[in-house]
Amino acid sequence: MIEHPRSVEEVRRSMGEPESKPYSVWSAIRKYKTDDIDWIWSNQINSQTARLGGDPPAWEIDDEDIELIESRAISTAGGDRLRRLHRGGLLPDGSHLSWADGRFFLDGISLDLPYRGLSKILRRRRGLDGINWRLLLLSVSLANKRFRTARHNEGTGGSEETIHPVILIDEVDSSLDLRHPHLHPLYHFRRNRYPPGHPTSYARRWFEDTSWMREWNNLSPEAERMLREDTIPTALHIKKGRLQLRVRRSSRKWRKLELESHPEVWAKLVTWALSPIHSKSQSRLRCIQQGLFVDDDTRVISKEDMNGIKMLSGIVNESPNVELNNGRKGGFHVTGSSGAAYLVVPGVGGHNTRFTVRGLGRSRQDGDVAGDPLRWMHRDRPPLCVVETPELRRLVIGDALSAIILALLDDLKSQQHIDTLRGYIREVQPRRREDREVVEHRQAEDLRFRLRNNRAYFRTRRYTEVFPRLWGVLLRLPLGERMTFTAMRRDEPNITFDGCGAEISTRSRLERDVIYGMLEASGWQRDRHEEVARGQQRIYIRTGTGAQNLANQVEGFAGMLEPVLTVNDRVRMVPGPAWTYFERNNPGICALLPGTEQRLD
Repeated sequence: MIEHPRSVEEVRRSMGEPESKPYSVWSAIRKYKTDDIDWIWSNQINSQTARLGGDPPAWEIDDEDIELIESRAISTAGGDRLRRLHRGGLLPDGSHLSWADGRFFLDGISLDLPYRGLSKILRRRRGLDGINWRLLLLSVSLANKRFRTARHNEGTGGSEETIHPVILIDEVDSSLDLRHPHLHPLYHFRRNRYPPGHPTSYARRWFEDTSWMREWNNLSPEAERMLREDTIPTALHIKKGRLQLRVRRSSRKWRKLELESHPEVWAKLVTWALSPIHSKSQSRLRCIQQGLFVDDDTRVISKEDMNGIKMLSGIVNESPNVELNNGRKGGFHVTGSSGAAYLVVPGVGGHNTRFTVRGLGRSRQDGDVAGDPLRWMHRDRPPLCVVETPELRRLVIGDALSAIILALLDDLKSQQHIDTLRGYIREVQPRRREDREVVEHRQAEDLRFRLRNNRAYFRTRRYTEVFPRLWGVLLRLPLGERMTFTAMRRDEPNITFDGCGAEISTRSRLERDVIYGMLEASGWQRDRHEEVARGQQRIYIRTGTGAQNLANQVEGFAGMLEPVLTVNDRVRMVPGPAWTYFERNNPGICALLPGTEQRLD
C-alpha cells in the first residue's frame, strides 16, 4: 500500500516539516494537534478493592527483572524475585500488572507489553495523571498482534503483512444467533482459518471509548465484511520490551525504530494503526512510515520496478487471455494456447521462486467450466513446479511475472522447456473418442516415459546391458590399444579409447572398482610412460588377452553389483545373478560387436 508523494508532503507539512532524524519525527508527532487520542484521558476509577495482604506496590521492574523476563530462565531464578513479579504492582490508574510463566497480565488479561518503554514513562512521574493505562496498554498489545492470511500458509503471504487485528476480536453482535452460531458470517472465518492459540479473545466492548473503535462501528456490516481478508503492512512491533515502528530509511531500506517513551506518542500511533484499513488515519501512518524518516528523495518503488509494473500492466490490458483475479488469492488468471487455465500469484513459492503457478483445469473459453469433470481436482491441487532460471531471477518482479505469464499464454510451446506443463496440459485437455490402437500407443508411450525415469530400471539396464557392452569392447580391442580413465565428470564420458569411438561415464566409486576388475581380467595395465608423455593420469594399454575361460574373474567383479540389483537383501530386480549377463568365454581380438563403438550410456 504505497502512498502518493503528495500525500506524504501534506503529512510532513501538517507536522511542521520535521527533519528525518527519529527524535525530530517523534517530537513532531507528540506536538501534532488531534482529537484522536481523547480516549486515553477517559475517566478511570482507581481500584479501591480491599486486599487481605494490603495493596500491591506501584509497578516497577529493574535490570535483573528484565534479564529474567527476556531469558525466561524461570528454573534458575530466585523464589523471591518470581513471587514479586507474580504479585506485580499497580499502575497510576489502579489497574494491576503482573508477570508469570513468561507472560504479562493486566487485570488478568494476557497481553504483549513494551515493558522497557513503560518503565521509562513511569520513572518520569510527570504528565501521567488521568491516563487510562489499562485501555492504552491493551490497545498497544492488540496493534502488535499478527494474523496471517490463508495465503501465507501457501508461501504467498509476506512476513510484513497481516490481517487487521480489529476484524478478528470478539464482538457482541445482535446478528449472532447463539442457538445457531455457525450461521454468523464471521463464524467459519474466525473458527477454521486460524490455528488454535491465536489471541482473538479480546472483546470489542473493552475499546468502545476509543476513537479508532468508533470508526469501525460507523462501518456498515457489508463494508467490514469486505475488509475481513484485506492485508495491511505491519506497523508496530514489540521486541524485547521496546515498542517499535517499522519505517523506511534512506536507499529504500526498512528499519524498526523504537518509539519515544511518551503516552501521547504511543496513543497516536496506536490509534492510526488500529483505524480501518482505508481510513485517513491509516493513510497518515503509512505516510509517516514511508516518507518522514527518509533523507533523500528516493521513492518506495524504484524506476526499474516501475518499468516492470508498466510492462506487466500492458500485458494484462492488451491480452484477452490475461485478467486480474479478484478472488481471495489475488494474482492473474491466464488462459494458455492449449485451453488450460492457470493462476499466477506473486509471493514466495517452491524453490524460493517469487511467484506460484496453480492449474485451474480448462478455461471458460474452452467450454463450460462447470462441465469440466476434473475441475474439483484442480481446486486444491498443489502448485505446478515452475523454477526461476538464473536469468529470470536477475529481473525485477514485474518483468519476472511478465515472462512467466507470456510463457503460459503459449503453453503448448513452453511445455518443451517446462516439463511440469506437459503432464498438466495432457491431463486437462478434453478427452475424445480415439481409435483403440492410438490409445494403446499413447499408453505405451506413457509407460516408456515412466520407465525411463525409474531408478530401478536405470540400475538394471546399466548393469545388465551397458556394462556388459563395455566388457565386450575391452575383450575385443587389439594389443597396444590405449584407454584413458579420468576422474568422474558429471554427464561427461571419462573412459575413452584411442582407436575406437566407444566411451562411457562412471557415476560412483562402485562402478570404478568394477571397471578396475574388468581391466585386470582382460589384460589391461597402467601405461606409466604414456601418462608422463601426455601429462595425464590413468592411461591403460592392452598387453595381453587374458584367460580363455573368464568365469571366475567375471563372477568376481560382477559380484560387486549384486547389492544394487537386490532390494531389501532378498528381492532380486533381474532374473539371474549379475555374472550371467557378461561374456565368460574370451572371444579374443576381433571386430567390435554392433552398437558398441559409440557412447554406451
